[in-house]
Amino acid sequence: MHTKEAIMSQFLLPTRLRHFSLTLLFLTFTCCLPGQPGLAQALERNTVFLPFKINAGDSSQSALTEAADKTLSLEAKAKNIKVLSRAEARKIVNYEGAWPPPRAALAAVAQATGASHVGLGSVTQLGRRISVDAAIFDGSSTGAPRTAYRVGESHRDLPRLTAELIGDLLTHAGTGATITAISTSGNKRIDSGAILQKIATKPGDLYNPAALSADIKAVFAMGFFDSVEVDAEEVDGGQALTFRVVEKPLINEVLITGAEAIKEEEIREAAGIGANTILNPTKVNEAVEKIRTLYKSKGYYNADVQSSMDSDDRGAASVRFNIKEGEKVVIREIAFTGNKSFSDSELRDAIQTSTRSWWISWLTGSGILRMDVLNQDMERVAAFYQNHGYLDVRVGKPEVSQSDDGLSITFPVMEGPRYRVGTVDMQGDLIKDKTELLSTMQIRKEEYLNRQIMRDDIARLTEMYAEQGYVYAEINPQIRKAPTGNRIDLMLDVKQGPVVYVNRIEVQGNTRTRDNVIRRDITLEEGSKFDAKALRTSTAKLNRLDFFESVNIAPRPTMREDLLDVVVDVKEKPTGQFAVGAGYSSSDQLLFMGEISERNLFGTGNKLALQANTSGKSTRYNIRFTNPRIYDSQVSGSLEGYDWTREYSDYTRDTIGGGIDIGHPLFEEWRIYYGYSLSNTDLKDIRPDASSVILRSKDIHLVSEGELSLVRDTRDKSFSPTSGSRNSITVSYAGGPLGGDAEYTKIEGSSSWYFPMVWSTVFHVKGAAGQAFENKDNKLPVFEHFYLGGMNSIRGFKSAKISPRDPVTGERIGGDKMWYVNLGIIFPLVKDLGLDGELFTDFGNVYDVDDDWDFGDYKKTAGLGINWASPLGPLRLAVGFNLDKKDDEDSSTWDFSIGGSF
Repeated sequence: MHTKEAIMSQFLLPTRLRHFSLTLLFLTFTCCLPGQPGLAQALERNTVFLPFKINAGDSSQSALTEAADKTLSLEAKAKNIKVLSRAEARKIVNYEGAWPPPRAALAAVAQATGASHVGLGSVTQLGRRISVDAAIFDGSSTGAPRTAYRVGESHRDLPRLTAELIGDLLTHAGTGATITAISTSGNKRIDSGAILQKIATKPGDLYNPAALSADIKAVFAMGFFDSVEVDAEEVDGGQALTFRVVEKPLINEVLITGAEAIKEEEIREAAGIGANTILNPTKVNEAVEKIRTLYKSKGYYNADVQSSMDSDDRGAASVRFNIKEGEKVVIREIAFTGNKSFSDSELRDAIQTSTRSWWISWLTGSGILRMDVLNQDMERVAAFYQNHGYLDVRVGKPEVSQSDDGLSITFPVMEGPRYRVGTVDMQGDLIKDKTELLSTMQIRKEEYLNRQIMRDDIARLTEMYAEQGYVYAEINPQIRKAPTGNRIDLMLDVKQGPVVYVNRIEVQGNTRTRDNVIRRDITLEEGSKFDAKALRTSTAKLNRLDFFESVNIAPRPTMREDLLDVVVDVKEKPTGQFAVGAGYSSSDQLLFMGEISERNLFGTGNKLALQANTSGKSTRYNIRFTNPRIYDSQVSGSLEGYDWTREYSDYTRDTIGGGIDIGHPLFEEWRIYYGYSLSNTDLKDIRPDASSVILRSKDIHLVSEGELSLVRDTRDKSFSPTSGSRNSITVSYAGGPLGGDAEYTKIEGSSSWYFPMVWSTVFHVKGAAGQAFENKDNKLPVFEHFYLGGMNSIRGFKSAKISPRDPVTGERIGGDKMWYVNLGIIFPLVKDLGLDGELFTDFGNVYDVDDDWDFGDYKKTAGLGINWASPLGPLRLAVGFNLDKKDDEDSSTWDFSIGGSF
């Protein structure tokens, strides 16, 4: 027998009927399920259970009673049946007398509760084992009750035994039907397993219309079906359920019309709806809102987006988004009301939202309203006031109005009184003299209270405590308004907490770099007192290695309050690099430069680099190996070999050689390097009328040179630094006891500094100078003279073009004295891309051997540069203009280099 009727008719059938059919259509679900007169009644079980009688010793009686009552209550709730409390049951039946109670007592229970069936049972403890027996009586029949019995190994089996007994009694007593099977039909694209996973009802459960209603909701909520219905068919042993579904159409195309200002690919990505997906009207409506949001983010606030859906008999659908973009609406005005102490322009500088500017908005995207940024600007205005003493300031929600010209934004402000800084004091656990601690607080120098400076002071003091091992130090500011006058008194209450030591140092995230390469740059040691300064120093050292995209060194609590683990988490990046460059000059024509290097050879931290420069006039090859930490010590070493050839107008230079240097720390951040190089140079094809300097150098072949250098490098990063400095001085000595043909001494020094300024800009200044001395007449060869020009000295001149000339031949012969200065302001162009610009001016000169220093005679240039940490590697581009052009000089020149990772 199989029927399929409306859900209401099924619930009105007699309770003994064993063939049910449950049908639920989505369109009628909400109006048919709740509030129907017979439905709620049909969902109720017409059975009541009495609490179990407990047979156990005195010591176990109470605990077993509590467990049995709790178990029965939970099982009754799950099967939608009634259960009396033990107190209610004792008023009707005698738990001390014979069990089960007489039928008259059970009839009284049925009459008192309105139930047609009464269930009861007993729990008996036999040693550790437990037995449960139960029965169910039909109040309308005098026949024998249905009984059941179960035995378990311990009281832990009580929930399982109770569930089995009640299920068995309800099924055989006719008050419940067991579900024997659950299947699906109508689904073609959606796997049956995915549907069955959403159905909470399982084979073996009792038939429960309320649970099936919830299952229908869950299947429909998958979003793949137009309708969901359930059929119930009587089979041997219970009911077989079939969930019948009608699938939604499959999208075969998504069309976008009217899009011009925004690329179609970007709109599709925002919509998140594509072909070969199930058509879901809710998702389509969400896509419409996402497209509108995308247009608003681009300034098209009046954009209208409409959707339409069409489907055919084969179940294929198309979705169309029709867009009317309208005109772009940008921010034309930002104003403030209620501001008396600060002008609108001062407050506009404190927020990120800005008006449209024709000259920069195309790059920065300014002038576009973004509500999340605007809401943050409320806090920025409030913080600006609070940092100027207005602690009670109130900034209202910005008002946005639209006109034909664009958007106008108005911030309402209630300034309130301005508070001066009163007394500043400290109390509690002070690790230094109070006067010394208070002297570090900048808030004392402020006329008006500044919350940001106060927070910075607290952070500085907290860091000072952390450097002494007090990681958990708490500094709580207590702000008190003075009784008279607008003044704030500040008291810092300090609780230092315990001294904390380093337990373990764990390194993670490195798949290539060896642990020892990382650990040797960590200044903290296991077992030592925790030091926040050492943590910062370690982070800076690891960043300077340039092996990692990110370095995060953080303490991690342990089970003991006085011990911390230190976790060093790194994210590696490619360390192999190639760099290429190209240029053009009247002497070299087109020239190419290249470098292949590996900064972290086999994960050891060693560096191997091969350089090659070639043009129509020259070739230059270098190979260099560097071990920065020999045997993980502070000693570094390097080996180098090179082969250079260069054609000049009057001669050709051919040099081959190599060198070695050793370095180690000297004091603080200074390192000292000792080097030695040996090279052999031949000057060939010398013209008879060449410069006398060149002719004197042709007999100088072997150069045996020792070198001593002092270097201090505190830059935060090697490319495009934002803070720190690099300082060096080098003394070179050739000849004498070292032998060779050349005999000279050269001294060179440089100092480069980076100072962070406002708006993420950086001021850079570099100065360099050098002088060479002949230790023996005519023993300083021309190829050891100084030359300037190019990317790394004076931009605006090509490489080596700043040089004294021979007064007879006009050949650039270099000089024995040089100096130059670079001044620049580095500013972010696109911060997220690592693209920086630089306005620079360079000046300096090279002086002839026979000339004295003359700082009034120098070359000067100015220009614009670009530094980009591009995906292909560091890129530098500079365009320089000669500010004092001579007849034989170019008015401007450009230079660039680019590198990449592999």
